[in-house]
Amino acid sequence: MALAQVEGAGPVGPAVDARAARRALRAERAQLSHWRRLVRARLDLTVASLAPPEDLGTFTWDLMPDAAVLLPGTRELAQAVHGAPEGDVVDVLTRLRRLDRMLARYGDALDSAIEESTQELLTEQATLPRRGSPVGDGR
Repeated sequence: MALAQVEGAGPVGPAVDARAARRALRAERAQLSHWRRLVRARLDLTVASLAPPEDLGTFTWDLMPDAAVLLPGTRELAQAVHGAPEGDVVDVLTRLRRLDRMLARYGDALDSAIEESTQELLTEQATLPRRGSPVGDGR
């Protein structure tokens, strides 16, 4: 979409309403963002096919034992992201959305666990005796 000529000779055709121009530019920006997300997603999938991520939960089983039920299996995740989707497109979208919800719930549990461990660290730090400044008090 061109709103002005490249040479800067003024608007193309009749004068363009500023609001309409802004709406058109914002719509184009939204389309650009959508295409960029799609390209980045394809890039992520290509990299993942060459170097798949670690299994989820391996680092946190002992720290978050109740969160294990929130996770889909690694095999199910791998099948969801590799290759062309198989089956009815509605079923594929339903499966992907279900996996996304499961991962989001696990992410929420993980965020809560991180926040809790941060609070524990802050509590521990608050109970430690204060040391003097290494620079001194300047007297």
